[in-house]
Amino acid sequence: MRLYHYTPKENTVLKQGLYSYSRYPNKLKRGYSFPAKSNKKKDIVAWMEKIFPGRSKAISCLTEPIKWRGNDNVLKSIVKRSSLVSFELKDLIKAGLVESIWCRDDLARKGRKYTYEKHVQYYQKVTPEKIDTSSLPWEKVDINKEIMWGAVRHYMIVLKKGVIPPEYLRLERNDLGLLYNLSQFVKRLFKHK
Repeated sequence: MRLYHYTPKENTVLKQGLYSYSRYPNKLKRGYSFPAKSNKKKDIVAWMEKIFPGRSKAISCLTEPIKWRGNDNVLKSIVKRSSLVSFELKDLIKAGLVESIWCRDDLARKGRKYTYEKHVQYYQKVTPEKIDTSSLPWEKVDINKEIMWGAVRHYMIVLKKGVIPPEYLRLERNDLGLLYNLSQFVKRLFKHK
């Protein structure tokens, strides 16, 4: 099963590997200082570990690339500023790199609103066989209603050493914005005739 991860365009993942938060340099906060109530890496790691064991050594991933539906520009922005890498989960498991897998499922459809205080209860430990590869509801993303990753099921792969070595990673095409814009242009073209 191939899983996908968005990383900043300027990166070294294909040379050095894909690092979890615990393996990043101290200067990287990635938006975690607010819920952790601290700018210190050790405090952020401690907060992460309260979410589920190994959270600070986990890589967030999706079962498919983002499919922007024109509903929220935040998705388009993620794709525009990121590189898309993928990895084969069974290869990581076979190599003994995976410690556990956790799922954060579609909160929007279940009527629950995401809050940092309730963050812990949204994750469930799963086996590889329980990973749901059905289409993700990208159309439900609405940053104005604070519905982002709570609307889109994603997985956290806890890695024993906190890193996916580069030999397991593959760079993917990352051009969904262009494809969506082209399809919208064609629709408008035929609508005016």
